[in-house]
Amino acid sequence: MGTILAVSEAAPPVVGALKLGLSQDTLTMLWIGIAIYIVGMLAVGFWCSRRINGVGDFLVAGRRLPLWMATATLLATWFGAGSSMGVAAEVFSSGIGGVIADPFAASLSLIVAGIFVVGLLRRARCMTVTDIVSRRYGKWAGIYTSLWMVPVYIGWLGAQVMGMGTILHILTGIDVYVGTLIGAGVVLIYTMVGGMWAVTLTDVIQVTLIIVGLLLIVPGAVHEAGGWVEVFRRVPAGELSIAPGAGVSGLNGWTYYIGSWIVMGLGCVVGQDVIQRSLASKNEKVAVASSIMAGFFYLALAMVPITIGFAARIVFAEHNIEISGDFENQVLPNMAIVVLGKLSPIVLVLFLSALISAIMSSADSSLLAGSSLLINNVVHPIFPGLSERTLLIATRVATFLLTAVATLLALKVDSIYKLMINSWASQLVIIFVPVVTALYVKRASKNCAWSAMMVATVFWLGYVFFDASGIELALRDLVADGMTAGELMASGVDWSGFFASGVTPEASAKLTDLARDGVFNLAAAGDLMLASNQAPFRLLLNSDPFDVSLTCGAVYGFLAGVLAFVFNYLGERLTAWCSDSDEAGGKRSRRRAHRGAPGE
Repeated sequence: MGTILAVSEAAPPVVGALKLGLSQDTLTMLWIGIAIYIVGMLAVGFWCSRRINGVGDFLVAGRRLPLWMATATLLATWFGAGSSMGVAAEVFSSGIGGVIADPFAASLSLIVAGIFVVGLLRRARCMTVTDIVSRRYGKWAGIYTSLWMVPVYIGWLGAQVMGMGTILHILTGIDVYVGTLIGAGVVLIYTMVGGMWAVTLTDVIQVTLIIVGLLLIVPGAVHEAGGWVEVFRRVPAGELSIAPGAGVSGLNGWTYYIGSWIVMGLGCVVGQDVIQRSLASKNEKVAVASSIMAGFFYLALAMVPITIGFAARIVFAEHNIEISGDFENQVLPNMAIVVLGKLSPIVLVLFLSALISAIMSSADSSLLAGSSLLINNVVHPIFPGLSERTLLIATRVATFLLTAVATLLALKVDSIYKLMINSWASQLVIIFVPVVTALYVKRASKNCAWSAMMVATVFWLGYVFFDASGIELALRDLVADGMTAGELMASGVDWSGFFASGVTPEASAKLTDLARDGVFNLAAAGDLMLASNQAPFRLLLNSDPFDVSLTCGAVYGFLAGVLAFVFNYLGERLTAWCSDSDEAGGKRSRRRAHRGAPGE
């Protein structure tokens, strides 16, 4: 459910940081600290621009990153808005079972990529992950896979700038849209100017602030909650496990659980953000080691927001902080204010700067990944005669355009965590099979790759379209029937997700009152949705059933693609074997005929 954290004590309506209990002096310090940080990031970008001589420098930093820098930039890339604020909020509401995809599957993907993928791609001196697809399966196969990867990074970038807008709103009181535009503008400038060098150097700064800031808050959060024993004593045993719980049942239930592991666990193995940093490493050994090390470090670092999420349950109750609106982006900032605000405003500013750092490091990485794919693997193959300078200019223009699209998306979506997770689905469905088979299946043909990509695409999109249509039709039928709350729950369908984030806080509070009084019905909910200016389709996109549909569809599409590749490959091998057998038999027959001919 979308919520807003607010202290329950009576107080005049205020906004931003003042609403969260920050004094005017602290607010001023926040403004100054954030301004200094932003100026510093821009300065790094302009300094790095002097090292950019071509597309190779812009996209992979001239392949010169040492182990410590490659590891740091990978770690900072992955630890963003979803991994910090999103994970803390999900754990707060549903326990560890709600964050299987990130951080657990995400950590696994870094390790698997390090073992099986990045070394081979580094040895092949690829510029992007789909370069290997173009080399093995042809130009258009590379273009097709690249086109499906670009939306991944638009969605991921959108999630990050959405987080930045929310953080700036919380900390300074400025409008969330203005905060989103400011954050997107800063990331755009230092990425567009400095390329991979700027992203790498700022990532090193950012990951340092992230680690220091989060390590500062954990002891205080646990202390405020009464100690480690008290924190875990109050957590139900089922919420401390990543094993399938009692709620996992039926085909879709198990498919969704499996999808929570493989959408990121396998999909991110071929992610451009991972591969780009590995390709920027100075040699193959550094590429492999940095990915594996980043995977283990990422999992360890992710334990911090998980701990904060559990501790927040106790701390919020003791400080009379109640849930009443959109809380996803605010669990972590509120814990920072409760815990670090008691220490020093300076410490609080440092932590909140670290939080912004986490978001910015993921934002710049997704932006660079998307622009590199669009130019290097789509534009350049179609227009091979473009000069190095023209390609560099085109990459910077693409960086600007992708930022604009992602910012527009950020102003429309509701959930950072779901947007981040679902962004990776196309990599599992369409990209994983052609990349892995290009590396490991030497006899795989173009037809094998195209059959896998086409079948997977049709199954995935077809399932999501028809399943989502069924969800929307069922919702409209229930609305038309005026079904009551009791009848709604008895129907066996969980429609709560439709009202989680698609209505205003006022409308959400009204729905809660109606449900408590026993007169809640979907017709009234529909009226409130319309009064909140929420289109039904947008409400569908932000619903829990649609989230399940996307994940299950990705799993079914992936499996269909794998089967299509295997059957095509086996068919080709069988045909080749029969052809070889026939040819060998023909040669033997001719030899026998030759030996038995007269005069021999």
